[in-house]
Amino acid sequence: MRAVTLSKQGFKSEKNEDACLVLNNKCLYVVADGVGGGPRGDFASRTLVDEIYRLCALSDSDSSIEKVLIKAIQNANRLIYDAAQAPDLNGMATTLVCAVVRSGRLVVMHAGDSRAYRLRDDELMPLTNDHTKAIQRSDNQIKQVITNAVGIRNNIKIELNRFDWDVEDQLLLFSDGITDVLNDSTILSILQSAQVPMADRVKGLVLESERQGGRDDKTVVLAYER
Repeated sequence: MRAVTLSKQGFKSEKNEDACLVLNNKCLYVVADGVGGGPRGDFASRTLVDEIYRLCALSDSDSSIEKVLIKAIQNANRLIYDAAQAPDLNGMATTLVCAVVRSGRLVVMHAGDSRAYRLRDDELMPLTNDHTKAIQRSDNQIKQVITNAVGIRNNIKIELNRFDWDVEDQLLLFSDGITDVLNDSTILSILQSAQVPMADRVKGLVLESERQGGRDDKTVVLAYER
């Protein structure tokens, strides 16, 4: 497996609260987004990614990588949840979307509104459903609120789904700085630029989200075999 990544601080952010991880030798890919509006979102996302790296990168058994990944997420959840009990860190959490490719199968785990897609034969298939609910603000605007994330509760609820995987497929992981701005058809049109290098396609997604007014942090992971 190979991968291209880009994570860029948004215009509204004091620091980039997104984090990502690529372990090509494990066929493992991760995006985390510190929950917006909460304190130390960057600490939460980095803690999660660091714990996944600590356990998974050093795992000597590829066959058990899925179990090791779940353990890493659970460990990170406890670390973030415990830290968030401090008054100045209350509410700290992070979204998660991660994927493992193994023997023609794709395993996707997520919590929150960071998303995974599979591109196959010019069809962009969503692999996750956002863990959010709509609420009406005092100004009558509708806002999507995250209902599940790493560190929100003492016990993490990880949604896990399995899909088939072909060697021609492409895997996309996004933070909501991309998907809140770009619809699926726009994402697909940028990815279909056949003569454009993979790195430029990823950069194009970030630039287009900025061109359309996106001000949040933006992270893209594009993984593929060939």
